[in-house]
Amino acid sequence: MAGTTHFFAHGKLLLTSEYTVLHGAWALAVPTRKGQHLTHHPGTAPLTWEARDCHGEIWLSGEVASAPELGWVRTSMEAALRIAGRSEWPTGHVETVLEFERAWGWGSSSTLTSLIAQWMGVDPMALHFAVSQGSGYDVACAQASGAILYRRRGNTSEVRRVSMEHWPSEALYLAYLGQKRDSQAAVKAYETRDDWAAAHTTQLTLDLLEASRPDQWASYLLAHEQFMADHLGAESPVLPRFASLPGRAHAGGKSLGAWGGDFALFCDPNPDALAYLHHCGYAPVFPWKEVVLHA
Repeated sequence: MAGTTHFFAHGKLLLTSEYTVLHGAWALAVPTRKGQHLTHHPGTAPLTWEARDCHGEIWLSGEVASAPELGWVRTSMEAALRIAGRSEWPTGHVETVLEFERAWGWGSSSTLTSLIAQWMGVDPMALHFAVSQGSGYDVACAQASGAILYRRRGNTSEVRRVSMEHWPSEALYLAYLGQKRDSQAAVKAYETRDDWAAAHTTQLTLDLLEASRPDQWASYLLAHEQFMADHLGAESPVLPRFASLPGRAHAGGKSLGAWGGDFALFCDPNPDALAYLHHCGYAPVFPWKEVVLHA
């Protein structure tokens, strides 16, 4: 019997083209330093599962074949076995451990998709498209070593590695908005295919990718946020608290991921930026380099 095996997958942040990435827009995304671990302990008993959060607390457990709370794990395992051309279920015990807060939206599901794919020896993107309606950028981030450009094309994807070296990373901050959103629900709610919107956010993505100065980043972030607010017909979760930017030279920000929760990205070159974001009511707030994986 083979010995214990261990796998790791990075979390994710979608910087641009939220929603429109579902319909072919190029999106800019980055992996997070923190992610999720999966360890398989071999055994002869039916497969059991134990998932722990970043505090060591168990939040899912049971026998994979029968526990209702493990339905998504079971579905993913079944799909992975089909892709692998296998019929015999693994046995033994699996432990997963998250390194980030579940409420942050950094990819507890996408990291698990990647982990199951790694364990079963199948393509993570093939597994993603077999079990999810999401764009797949998050699964692409799980094994990335730096920033990527991502485009979904039906049930396939295109990924390009890009450089972050020229970005104004010292002026970038990630702030939690305080309300986790259900990404799958957001995907289902966004059904409008708008080729012009996809093209527009693609251009903003490419502009941001090439920008190096904080004022450029701030301008593109705010332009993207205002465009998505108009496109979705929804109030920005960021602009009301950060709209006037009193005394904030070259500062701006935008929502990340499903609107209304999770994190926002801010560009603010002022030396008191961290304190100012806390003053705006955001917590926690992280400097970019504390969160984002750099190759």
